[in-house]
Amino acid sequence: MKSGIILIDKPSGITTFDVIRSLRKRLGIKKMGHAGVLDKMATGLVVVGINKATKLLSIFENGDKVYEAEFTFGIETDTYDLYGRVLYKKDVDRIEENRLAEILNHYIGEIEQTPPPFSNIKIRGKRSYKYALKKEQVELPKRRVKIYSMELVSVEENRARFRIKCSKGTYIRSLAHDMGAELGCGAIVTNLKRTYIHPFSLEQASTLSDPKIMSVDEALKFMDEIVVDQIVVNTIKNGYPICKLINCSKLKEPYYRLIDDRAKTVAVIEKSGKTYTYRAIF
Repeated sequence: MKSGIILIDKPSGITTFDVIRSLRKRLGIKKMGHAGVLDKMATGLVVVGINKATKLLSIFENGDKVYEAEFTFGIETDTYDLYGRVLYKKDVDRIEENRLAEILNHYIGEIEQTPPPFSNIKIRGKRSYKYALKKEQVELPKRRVKIYSMELVSVEENRARFRIKCSKGTYIRSLAHDMGAELGCGAIVTNLKRTYIHPFSLEQASTLSDPKIMSVDEALKFMDEIVVDQIVVNTIKNGYPICKLINCSKLKEPYYRLIDDRAKTVAVIEKSGKTYTYRAIF
């Protein structure tokens, strides 16, 4: 099986690794990975790499994301979503739309965020959710993330729907938790769908029952291209330093796709300090 990318629309109720397990069984491919974890309750876009394309996954994982989220106000759980143990409840008949719109501005831009206790963050070599399962208290390090936009789509009683564009590492559950705390009533995520991982949208995704493999050439169309001749192609296969084969001094983008005269992807190079190195060789 050649290398490639699979875009999956994950259903709710299964983990991201369940997606990988299902695809391995269906396609008979062992070398497979995914770009970022999607919560079990969440649905939407998961980017999967197979064979040599697994080396590209961090490129997509580092990209911007878009989510459609529903927050329910008047409740707190230990997981910050509807699957958790209820810690607090307050009667909220209706959340004020004007107040919501007002506090949205507090979360736009670069913000400091504490991950939920039930998350994959490693603390002293162990995932934080393992501490949380045993009700062990650990201090979760705050992290800086960026919220590019947060659009209030609708409000119905104590529920509000948002469209959120954010950077890698953003926890939508923490966003709900923090907004609930600011409003003094608590909030959890009750619905979450990921609709975009740069440069892919959910509309391109296939289902677990009928996965479609996208070629590396198609998946990397968004990258700037550098055409190399056959002599260079043969040398690249041996891992020879790329900047000794092409002039890297004028290159500015973080990634480039090297293609041959048939427009086939030969390699992907990435900026590393003042030079470029290979991310993947095909």
